[in-house]
Amino acid sequence: MLILAYLFLSRNLIAQKLQPKNEVISSIMEKLIENQESQLDYTDLQAQLAYYFETKINLNKCTENELQQLFFLKQSEIVSILNHRKKYDNFESIYELQAIENLSDETIYYLKHFTSVNETNKQLKLSELTQVGKTEIIFHHENDFQQRLGYKTNELKPLNKQYYLGSPYRYVLRVKQKIGKRIDIGFTGEKDAGEQFLNGAQSNGFDFNSVHVIFKNIGHFSSIIIGDYQANFGQGLTFGSGLSARKSAYVLNVNRYYQNIRPYRSVNEFEFMRGAAFDYRYKSWQFVTFLSYKNINTNFQNADTNNINSFDGFTGFNFTGFNRTTNEILDKDNVKQTILGVHVQKDFKFLQIGFTGIKTNYNVPFLPSNNLYQKYNFTGNQLMNAGLDYKLSLGNALFSGEFSASNNGGFATTNSLILTLDSKLDLCLLYRHFEPNYQTTFNNPFAENSDGKNETGFYCGISYKPVKAFTINSYIDFYKSTWLRYQIDAPSKGFDLLSEIQYNPSKVLNIYIRYKFENKQKNESNNITALNHVLAEQIRQQFRFHLKYKISLLIEAESRFEQSQFSIINAADAYGTLIYQDLKFKLYRNKFTVNTRLALFDIDNFNARIYAFEDNVPYNYSVPMFQNSGVRFYLMASYKIAKNIKVFSRFSNTQYSNLKSIGSGLEQINGNTQSDLMMQLQMSF
Repeated sequence: MLILAYLFLSRNLIAQKLQPKNEVISSIMEKLIENQESQLDYTDLQAQLAYYFETKINLNKCTENELQQLFFLKQSEIVSILNHRKKYDNFESIYELQAIENLSDETIYYLKHFTSVNETNKQLKLSELTQVGKTEIIFHHENDFQQRLGYKTNELKPLNKQYYLGSPYRYVLRVKQKIGKRIDIGFTGEKDAGEQFLNGAQSNGFDFNSVHVIFKNIGHFSSIIIGDYQANFGQGLTFGSGLSARKSAYVLNVNRYYQNIRPYRSVNEFEFMRGAAFDYRYKSWQFVTFLSYKNINTNFQNADTNNINSFDGFTGFNFTGFNRTTNEILDKDNVKQTILGVHVQKDFKFLQIGFTGIKTNYNVPFLPSNNLYQKYNFTGNQLMNAGLDYKLSLGNALFSGEFSASNNGGFATTNSLILTLDSKLDLCLLYRHFEPNYQTTFNNPFAENSDGKNETGFYCGISYKPVKAFTINSYIDFYKSTWLRYQIDAPSKGFDLLSEIQYNPSKVLNIYIRYKFENKQKNESNNITALNHVLAEQIRQQFRFHLKYKISLLIEAESRFEQSQFSIINAADAYGTLIYQDLKFKLYRNKFTVNTRLALFDIDNFNARIYAFEDNVPYNYSVPMFQNSGVRFYLMASYKIAKNIKVFSRFSNTQYSNLKSIGSGLEQINGNTQSDLMMQLQMSF
């Protein structure tokens, strides 16, 4: 750090240049998902950013709605951009953004990559479509170096135990064909580690296959999608398929701004639609209708032939998409799901109102368990939802919200206000109330819990920029559940807060300090009764210091120190410490890049866990959880072989000092070391 400080004081400013797509998008995604405590596929979020990176938003013609789909923009910054255009007419250059006072250097940096001042959406005539095309092919390979228990067939098979039927390799193939500006065709195929490929249950190839064709701007149809797609409306309360970011350092990012329908490019085998969707627009009206019909993986329960009152059904969903063992293969595609939906929206000058109606059917009934916390879960074959959403823009104030109901009488609502109090101060307020018996098929509203029910909360976020180099971002969120939850046998409540101070004195130096506090209620440990009505407060605190510095145009460094503390009554406090150092090199005229990290961690147990975002190859995300003690290292390299050919490679290794085995069940590794390798080839022509 002393060396970096010296370099900072002695060097001139390094000019910002346009960076590769993966690098820019990854820096935004890190802030969006670094607090997510699970390993999920966020390709869907990346795809929206990638779309605007490639097509660009025209600053001279864009609307407020379009700019809101860039997650990094504050509402006050959007208003400033539109007011500048209104006052001074069209932008002459993208660098004119520097004349807008309340745009930070970081925001301008991102806008240079996602926006343009030129016409970028000129449509081709139908007769020209066959003359213009672009193809992108990505092949991804991944494997572990240490053998997991599930692959020890010779040991498990004689004991009649489950084992992995396939190889320990993971493959992903992505193909994207663009024809002009109007037609996109995409294919994604994935084989997870342990699944069969071109044999056995998967004799035809990949375990998961996804195809889509999208037609854009055909007459009054903004989009027509056939195949696999995502659908999101309003604030994602009535219906929202796919994943969305939750609470993060973007403290004002509480609203859901997505393209209503968009092609599916992820490998999550559950959170998507399969069928057809149509987006029709006429003047200030929008009509969206869609139909989805697909087979889903569930925990199937066959009828008891000795009981005339028994019938087939399923007791839960298999969200993992893994089909590695005999039992997992039996759960594959065993229930048929049909979803029919419609969304109607009317745009006024300052107001936008939408209505959404959804009907979901299953060919066999859903039969949840008798656990008391699941009392209000959906049961049966059919579920219907109806919702009303709105967005009202009045000067420096933006009101957004949605009201929704399910056919069993359950109700839910979320309402927010984003207010610019001053050119330096933005305020966000959000209230949400989801009744315990509210039921949906897919939803992703802003909330503490991911199920979108049994929660009432109030969120307040503030972004303050006292001087140009400093930014203070903070939020506090209070929430409660009036009914039981998993491992919470009584009504519960909690709150969490985050405060971050950023210091950006130049384009080459970024420092931030972050403090996060969580207070949640869970069952007391060592309880011996069937239900534990006495809840204990669990407190987690985290402190982070992060330094990012550009040593030169070709070398960048990042350093982080983070500590965590977990406290609960009648137990000793648990502590955790993570320190890492990153170095990023760009060599050989930026054709060859190398990113590397060395991390040291000492964490008492799972309760004091720490998460840290890692660089990865395109369309892959890594936010590993650190616990126990040890060292983690990764090295990622990319090389541009030719103009349209690029290769990526990533090796990671974690060595624990206090473990003799890693993982559990069929994923167990004997030994204290875990390492894996990724290889990816990307071609476009």
